[in-house]
Amino acid sequence: MNINFLSKRAQELWNEWEFRSLILLSLVLQILLVVIGNRRKYSSGIGLEWIVWIAYLSADWVATLALGIASRSQGEDNEIWLRHIPDTITAYALEDNEIWLRHILQLAIQTAAASYFLFKSWGTDPLIYIALPVFVAGITKYGERISALSQASSEKFRASENGRNFNSELSEKFPYVGLFDMSIGEVNEGLGFNNIIPEAVYLYEAHFLFQIFKILFADLGLTHSSYMVSYHIISSKKATEAFKLIEVESGFMYDVLFTKVRRLCLRRTILRSISFLSSTSALVTFSLMIANKHAYPETEVIISYILLGGGVVLEIYGVIMLLLSEWAMLHLSMLRKPWADSVYRAIYSDRNKGWERYMAQHDLTDAQIITNGALWKMVTNSLVCKPTPKVCFLKLIGKYNIESWEVISDGLKELIWEYVLDKRSRYSHEMPQPDPGMNDLKELLAERGDQVLKSMGCLENFRWAVVKIDFHGSLLLWHIATDICYHDDIRKKKVDAKNPPPYCKMSRSLSNYMLYLLSERPNMLPKAIREVPIKQTSIQLTEFSWCWRSKIITPTPWDSEEFMNEIKKNGKNVSMLYDACTLAKELQSLENNWTKEKKWRMISQIWVEMLAYAASNCGWKEHAQALTRGGELLTRVCLLMAHLGLREQHLTSSSAAQNPNF
Repeated sequence: MNINFLSKRAQELWNEWEFRSLILLSLVLQILLVVIGNRRKYSSGIGLEWIVWIAYLSADWVATLALGIASRSQGEDNEIWLRHIPDTITAYALEDNEIWLRHILQLAIQTAAASYFLFKSWGTDPLIYIALPVFVAGITKYGERISALSQASSEKFRASENGRNFNSELSEKFPYVGLFDMSIGEVNEGLGFNNIIPEAVYLYEAHFLFQIFKILFADLGLTHSSYMVSYHIISSKKATEAFKLIEVESGFMYDVLFTKVRRLCLRRTILRSISFLSSTSALVTFSLMIANKHAYPETEVIISYILLGGGVVLEIYGVIMLLLSEWAMLHLSMLRKPWADSVYRAIYSDRNKGWERYMAQHDLTDAQIITNGALWKMVTNSLVCKPTPKVCFLKLIGKYNIESWEVISDGLKELIWEYVLDKRSRYSHEMPQPDPGMNDLKELLAERGDQVLKSMGCLENFRWAVVKIDFHGSLLLWHIATDICYHDDIRKKKVDAKNPPPYCKMSRSLSNYMLYLLSERPNMLPKAIREVPIKQTSIQLTEFSWCWRSKIITPTPWDSEEFMNEIKKNGKNVSMLYDACTLAKELQSLENNWTKEKKWRMISQIWVEMLAYAASNCGWKEHAQALTRGGELLTRVCLLMAHLGLREQHLTSSSAAQNPNF
């Protein structure tokens, strides 16, 4: 067969399917974004993040390219252009909200191209009666998207929150005098929560906390009444209940920043109805045309049914998801009708009961051993540990600092909740003083392990590892020391590796999570004075610790003393590792007077205090961006502390309290 003939045939096939492929691809991208785009609110998986990212970046480009091809083509094959403006999540990242003006230009370009195509077909093609409603649906969807992007932009978001009367309304309901001593029942009565069904109270409470979250995110001040009411709501809960409130509150914030859903209102209902009716009328009209035996190629008919039917299905799916959302359930419970209460109980009351939240894990030594087979070979000269396919993939996409995800257990929630409540109990001021220097809040938020050590009576022994070193360096030291203590206890048969004691397990989990933040999300941690040599330290740790961490390679593991002696030989070259080993040795020596459980309880509390320190020093922008990854544990802790009044932002609230219109 002549190669020129094959080339010509391939070109003909390409010309025939170029436009069809693009519009089918556009539909697939819409399906991905509509179906799994919202899952980012609940999931922390890397695979999901990448799928949404690729679909989000490709959707508009594919739609614009398809319109360009349709407008310049003259053949009948390109007459059925459908679903040309995709119905997607509004923003992949916070930065997308800031470029909403660019989307207006993109809408203008796509509208011009579609209008030109309609003009060419006007009066000559009956398919114009299908194209018009699709055109209306597309314009409605994209216009709604631009409106959502605009409202979520930092400037308009702040202006919107600044213009609300939330602070003044609460100040009228809750006078300053006696507010601190109010019961949660009195607070709920003042907010009107006592008139709704018990199953919906937590949803109202979460929505109230969300109102506080928006003000904090906009970097505005709260009146004393506002933050004291949030304090009463959150402090009255058990650990699991408090975390559940934060989950729902974070979901509200995610919807506002990254989707079209802000609340149920008449305007949104009208726009959704226009879009649904337009899509449905296009499908019905096309079906009638085919029934009347209009002559169209079979391939075009099938593709058109797929596109139009897919569009209607997506509309229905979107309506169902909206009706099952927290916003719809909140609106439903506001009706306060027996039938509405029954529907609420049937749909939503236990919907989030089975949710599991995860935190990423990164162990310095394990990661280096797994991902660096060459290094292992150099050290052992006998065994090569090949990277697993999962690690190879994560490394390929730049996520090799995540080895696994671990469920945030109820025990860990209890540990964190007890700590933040204790910290709040040490805050001596019911109401922030006009002079921030008169408050002890800054001192409380500056604690990063020293307070736990002080309460245990051993601050002087460990001051060098928490106070006299920057936070990043301290984090790395305590991570290595925790790892050494853990494996040393296993070697001495004090800890069962398969079933470690609760405090030991929680210490390891928090240690690995904090190292993940240090290596993968450093922008969520306080600014470093100097760069911590994580990679160099991990290589050194692997080189010197492989033998006492693996009984497979050597039947007689080193003990801590031998390991320390080996480190000393290398002197200043491994100063960070030497300090970490010194810290581990001092921690292990505590068992001369303490029990093993007391030692691990102290270590776990130190990690919680470091977590709280990092949470309070992370900006709201970073916390908000983390919502697209299912939310970080760091963000949940930050919100718990903020609602209890443990946030430096509250130090400016005294002026707001004196001026309710702030």
